[in-house]
Amino acid sequence: MSYDVYGPYIPVVMLITFIGLFIWVLLPGNKKRFDEASQLPFADEEEGEKQNGAAQNRRVE
Repeated sequence: MSYDVYGPYIPVVMLITFIGLFIWVLLPGNKKRFDEASQLPFADEEEGEKQNGAAQNRRVE
């Protein structure tokens, strides 16, 4: 049970994994989840702007 036994199968397993992930990413049913996930970094900025805007309104009054 060493590299000599399993070594030749490692590239095949990696190729199958890559193809499987590639197909999973391109499935139409996952588009909505990926679009939502792509906007997550910007969600904090919007919340921060709302809080900063509220704080600036308090200072003006």
